Amino acid sequence: MQASKKTAKYKSGIKKSTSPVAGKTTTTTSFFTESRIQYLVILVISLLIYSNTLFFNFALDDGLMITDNKVTKKGFSGLGEIFTKNSFYGVFGDKANQYLPGGRYRPLSQAMFAVEYQIFGMSPFVGHFFNILLFSLLCLLLLKVLKMIFEKYDTKPWYLSLPFIATLLFACHPLHTEVVANIKGRDELLSFLGSLATLYFSFQYFKNGKLLNLLLIFLFFSLALLSKENAVTFLAIVPLSLFFAFKGPVKKHLFVLLPMILSVAVYFALRVNALGFITNTVVNKDLLNDPFLFATPAGKYATIFLTWGKYLLLVLVPHPLTHDYYPYQVALTEFSDFRVLLSIAVYLALIVFSLIRIRNKDIFAYAVLFFLITFSISSNIVFNIGTFMNERFMFAPLLGFTIAVAYLINKYLNKKHLMLSAKIILIALISMYSLKTFSRNFAWKDSFILFTTDVKTSVNSAKVNVGAGEVLLKSVNEKTPEPVRTATIEKAIGYIKKGVQIYPGFTSGWVYLGWGQRMIKDYEGSRASLEHVLMLDSTNNDAISYLNSDAISCYQAGNFKQAEENFKTLIRYVPEHTEYEYLLAEVYANTNKVDSALVLLNDILLKNPSYDKAYNKLGEIYGRIFNNFDKSFEYLHKAYDLNPTNIETLRNLGTAYGLQRDFQKSLKYLLEAEKVNPSDKDILNKLSLTYLNLGNIKLAEEYAGKAKGN
Repeated sequence: MQASKKTAKYKSGIKKSTSPVAGKTTTTTSFFTESRIQYLVILVISLLIYSNTLFFNFALDDGLMITDNKVTKKGFSGLGEIFTKNSFYGVFGDKANQYLPGGRYRPLSQAMFAVEYQIFGMSPFVGHFFNILLFSLLCLLLLKVLKMIFEKYDTKPWYLSLPFIATLLFACHPLHTEVVANIKGRDELLSFLGSLATLYFSFQYFKNGKLLNLLLIFLFFSLALLSKENAVTFLAIVPLSLFFAFKGPVKKHLFVLLPMILSVAVYFALRVNALGFITNTVVNKDLLNDPFLFATPAGKYATIFLTWGKYLLLVLVPHPLTHDYYPYQVALTEFSDFRVLLSIAVYLALIVFSLIRIRNKDIFAYAVLFFLITFSISSNIVFNIGTFMNERFMFAPLLGFTIAVAYLINKYLNKKHLMLSAKIILIALISMYSLKTFSRNFAWKDSFILFTTDVKTSVNSAKVNVGAGEVLLKSVNEKTPEPVRTATIEKAIGYIKKGVQIYPGFTSGWVYLGWGQRMIKDYEGSRASLEHVLMLDSTNNDAISYLNSDAISCYQAGNFKQAEENFKTLIRYVPEHTEYEYLLAEVYANTNKVDSALVLLNDILLKNPSYDKAYNKLGEIYGRIFNNFDKSFEYLHKAYDLNPTNIETLRNLGTAYGLQRDFQKSLKYLLEAEKVNPSDKDILNKLSLTYLNLGNIKLAEEYAGKAKGN
């Protein structure tokens, strides 16, 4: 019976016709054979389902690999560095190895981005186009490979063939949106594509024994590994698939592994050359790089097993979807949690079942093992992947699920009296998956849409809350209407506050909170937030810059109290920076704290006797406030000797000598000040007044004109 079905399959598309010559009957072959229809359907659906991404922008980690990566943007000239450096070297420089656990060495996708940049410039359209193209090619190759593995289940009617249904479900499943809709997902696409090509040529070698196939295995597996290291799981998938599909000596299976093992050796040699290690741990401990940082040892593994259960639920019901499962979207738990115990029980059952049944070449056993093996490397058991879980980690493992579903439909619904039910179920599944995928794609339009969409799902993630706040703050500019501006900033602040509440050690979160608060002139709130940054990282340049800028703004606006608090905070965390002590002394000098200013300026000179600005300020204070010009000139001349081009010292000397009616000396220093800054109105006005006092009316009028003209 099976043989007749296969014969019918191969004859489909062949029809007889009567020749007009002597009534002869000839045989012609239609192009649209059932097999070709399968490939055509997969091609069309895989292209259409992601077609809306073509006009999307860059989003999320595209910055790390493309838009902010200096090496990628070197184009062809950056290819050497791409294959000899950490993938994030172009963003973080020599600190790239500390950014994520294990380091990142995925040069193939980055090389493609560099070539695209060289030829097309910074074009998100091109990036999305190639992602869609590669995904379609991957699906077509997947159908071909599955036809080889499950040849006897490639039955009529064509739409109920196991390989076709499994591929179609794989192409439509919404969990793939992050990989395809995000340009950076190219690494997953290339890795799985190369792995499937490796499997294909392994089958070819097993059939014909040609050495060329071994070379192609080495080539494509090397490309897969250079795309993403999780391709290494195919060292187990290939022999598993060969065992399932063929009868033959195990020795022959192992022989196919030799070029793959060589590929692994080459990959790790290149990786060690680029990174200096095979794997490492995070040097700077941070919750966003190590989600189990504050977990007990038992809690760590309980939480891992909990995420395994969540993966199964997402595979079965892909809703709601989000790109972010960072702490604490998945809450830490313990083994007392019944969900953990249930997840462990399910996985143990799957493992035991698959190991027992694979000897009988059971399709469910193969599907389960495919899922478990490809999932193993991103399961957090092998090594810390830097997050609790992520939907893109299901890209390859999902195939195990679609194979199992396809087998159920093929085996139990491929009957004459159930054909209508089979069609309804298949159409319903494909329609729901496709609509969900197409609609979910829109979340990846750009980072703004992505963060503001997913923050509603990942409500307990510190990272996405801060990310949503960041993009909202950046969306505001001088053209934003005031009511919209205020509402947007306040919404952003709300998200960021929640993010840092979830994770108080989130340094950049506190920076963005301070930034948002200063945008609405909440300088006290901003100071408190930025001080929190400095408590976590006393060298944070953003916090230091914002505190200084706010202090100066407050000083200029007459808010001396807030300026004083900001400068005190800076002095507390950056004590070696004398400038902040000097600026605080300026604040004191312009309030009723002159004695404090004198103490602070003298302390500065004890630590740094060559700090000319302190002498200048002392000279100004003694002349302007105490009317002690002897002391004033003493300090001002010391400042001048140390730095004769400091315009403030020259201004003060010119002013002081003018007040003492020594106009010749006043003129000398004011002219020197003019050379330093010819457009300073105050200096020009003082020169005009000095010339007037000297009786030079012409020059007095000339400088008065310059002052007005400037």
